[in-house]
Amino acid sequence: MRSRISAQTVCYVLAGVSKEASSYLRLKYALEYGQRRHVVYHLAKRVFKKQKGYLRARGHPWLLMRMADVAVEEGLGHGLCRTCNGKGWIDTGIKRIDCFSCHATGAKHSLGDREVADKLHLDLGWYKKHGKKLLLNNMMGILDSYEGELYTAFKERL
Repeated sequence: MRSRISAQTVCYVLAGVSKEASSYLRLKYALEYGQRRHVVYHLAKRVFKKQKGYLRARGHPWLLMRMADVAVEEGLGHGLCRTCNGKGWIDTGIKRIDCFSCHATGAKHSLGDREVADKLHLDLGWYKKHGKKLLLNNMMGILDSYEGELYTAFKERL
């Protein structure tokens, strides 16, 4: 998904956010793909520090790295429909119509539980019980907080 915000404006605003948030936002909005490895590593490290259960006790940092990679991919919006940019509708100027490309889902193709579990090389039952919460609540929540830092920085700096 291409941003409507210029790269120069985003770089100016990024001076007011944390280092990790800046790396993620530079990856997402300024298309600095060299930041991806850094973002995935720090996301996995942050979640690993929070873990008290199964993953922390048995030390599965590589699983967290793979999960962080999936979370970053999802956060970047590469799964969004390119016709409606993930909104599910198109504004014609007179009225809004359902997107004909994604059938109003907003997704190019939705990654279901099975697809994510296969991508992570995990058992579907284990993913649904443990991994899904970890991926959606923890990792996607952290990426959303980075977006929140950006919006706060926009309010303060512009």
